[in-house]
Amino acid sequence: MPARSSAVKTKVISIAVFLFVATFGFAQTKTLGLYIGPNFSNVNITSPNLSAENLLGYQLGGYYRKGKVLYGQIGLEYMKMQTNLIGNDTSGAVDLNRFQLPLYGGLNLLNPVKKILDLRVYAGPVINFTTSATSLNPDFSLSDFSRFGVNGTVGAGVDVLIFSLDAGYTFALNNLFSQNFNGKADYAFVNLGLKF
Repeated sequence: MPARSSAVKTKVISIAVFLFVATFGFAQTKTLGLYIGPNFSNVNITSPNLSAENLLGYQLGGYYRKGKVLYGQIGLEYMKMQTNLIGNDTSGAVDLNRFQLPLYGGLNLLNPVKKILDLRVYAGPVINFTTSATSLNPDFSLSDFSRFGVNGTVGAGVDVLIFSLDAGYTFALNNLFSQNFNGKADYAFVNLGLKF
């Protein structure tokens, strides 16, 4: 089952990258935007002596979107993901602070040229770099976590005039930890934004 799930994730990311690259070649509509919103961590630990309680975090960022019916989108995002890591003798909240580079390919389901109302779906990879890991658990520090990673995202959004609302799910493709433990840090997100 994990092999099949990995194959599906790889196909989704491959299609999104293709759409992203293809739409930047012949696209006509250009949009800049800013957004902020909460994320809901879903850390899945597979190591026997560790578990996680999921906590609320947030992200904020900006993006450049180009396309008409098909579009490509590149962004830069700061994200704080929070979780409580519980070991045999210790527990404590860990804040993972990351800079992320989302690369999405998407489809506008309504006419985006009128810029009144649009419904979008998108998918693609998110490259991340963990800059710090503030930990109240004495067993964990930045060196215990993978610094670089690639995740996959699927999502949908609605644009009304200059406002946007997005919701999606990001699934981890890499181990959250650099050593000793195994786990993946998925998360759901909701973003409220302005576009220009």
